[in-house]
This record gives sequence, C-alpha cells and structure tokens, in this order.
Amino acid sequence: MQVTSSDGVRIAFETMGSGPPLVLLHGFFGDRTTWRSAGYVDALADSHRLVLIDARGHGGSEAPHDVDSYRIHRQVKDVTAVLDELNISRAAFWGASMGGIIGLNLLARHPERLTGLIVGGAHADRVAAAPGEVQREAELFRVQGTAPFIDVLERQSSLPEWMRAAMLTADPHALAALTVALAGRDGVLSELAQTTAPVLLLAGDRDPQLKVIQDTADQISGATCVELPDCGHFETFLRIDLTLPVIRPFLARCAAG
Repeated sequence: MQVTSSDGVRIAFETMGSGPPLVLLHGFFGDRTTWRSAGYVDALADSHRLVLIDARGHGGSEAPHDVDSYRIHRQVKDVTAVLDELNISRAAFWGASMGGIIGLNLLARHPERLTGLIVGGAHADRVAAAPGEVQREAELFRVQGTAPFIDVLERQSSLPEWMRAAMLTADPHALAALTVALAGRDGVLSELAQTTAPVLLLAGDRDPQLKVIQDTADQISGATCVELPDCGHFETFLRIDLTLPVIRPFLARCAAG
C-alpha cells in the first residue's frame, strides 16, 4: 500500500497481525522488510496490528534527491499520513536508530498520536556534526554508493545477508541527501521533558552514543533506558533475544493505557 504525504512524496507501508496498533520504523539503510528478516514480525503479529513503513528514500517509498525533502518534520508527517490512511488515531511506535529519531520527533510534535514510544539506539539531543565531514560522507554515497559503508559494518560485526541486500539496493543519492538533513537537526528534549507517554530507550553498552541516550532518558519524565549487554549500535536491533523480553511488558503497559 502507499499513501501520499503532505509534500507529495509517496510512502509505502503494509499491515499485518491483529491487536493494538504498533508502528515499526526501520533505521538508515534498512526498509520495512528488515523487521521481518530480524524475526520481529513473527514474534509480534499475534499480539499487535503491525504497521510497517518504508521511510522516504528507502524500500518502496519515493526517494527524492534534495536535502529539504528529508527534514525531520517531513518524515514525521509521513508517519501521521499512514496512520490517517489507516484510521488509527493512536498507536505505539518502535523506531530503530533513524526510526527512533523520527519517533522522538513525532512524540514531541504529536503526543496525542502515541500510546508509547520505543527508541533503539537514538537520542533526542541536538546534533552538531562537523559540516566538512558530513559533506564528505554525502559525496562518498554519490560517488561510490553504499559499498564503502557495507565494508565498514562488515569489519565491525557480522552483517546479515538480508541487511547487506537492503543496503545494496538503497538509493545512494537519497541517502546522501538524508545524511545532510539528519546531521543538522535540532533537539527536542525541551518538548519531551514533561510528556505523559511511556518512553523506553534501548542502547547497546558498546554504542558510542550510550551516554547521550542515557541523558535523553534522564531528561524525559518517566522514560527508561535499558542497556543491552555486549551490543554495539546495530546489535540493538539484531539481538531479538535481548530486546523482546524488554519490549513485551512495555507494550502491554502501552496497551493498558
């Protein structure tokens, strides 16, 4: 299925399962199929109506090549457009990495749409990346595609073949634009400080962003940060054996309202 977002970009999504709605939004390089490949769809479809979305620039969604198309407020509107298309007024949301960034911004802008938020490997603070480094990374995408980034991930940890395939099929010019857009984003900690929605942050104990993720949890009322042992950034998504025992009771709490 597809829906047209507020700026005319077509967003692909699908639903499956039954129960309280749960939006699943993948990370940078991924698409909605990665949730199935990692085992989450089989694990959760019997208890939740899953809404799997391809973020713009990924999977079956349209992939503009201009930076402005990937500003975070546009990606938030993509999610609300899908929810509106499905007549879902409120849902739980689980975002992995980039998906978690979008989820935090969604909660900040539209708290009435979420029953709860799970964030994997992401934080709500401002990002002030070095402009030169950001432009070099974007140019690497444009010139060499995703291959250099696959090489880096494969040196860091075991990269599943399904993730490698998703990365190889990704549009490198869209990823270049997304890289620039995400690098200059503002934080939303002040907007989230008093949120009443339950928030769960997952962070690998070897994730370079661990401290700032913990700081995000400390500054959001009622938020909890769970450290996953012997996990880097990517393993926070891959280690379903560690994540499911944590998120199942959290989702039950969200459904109970």
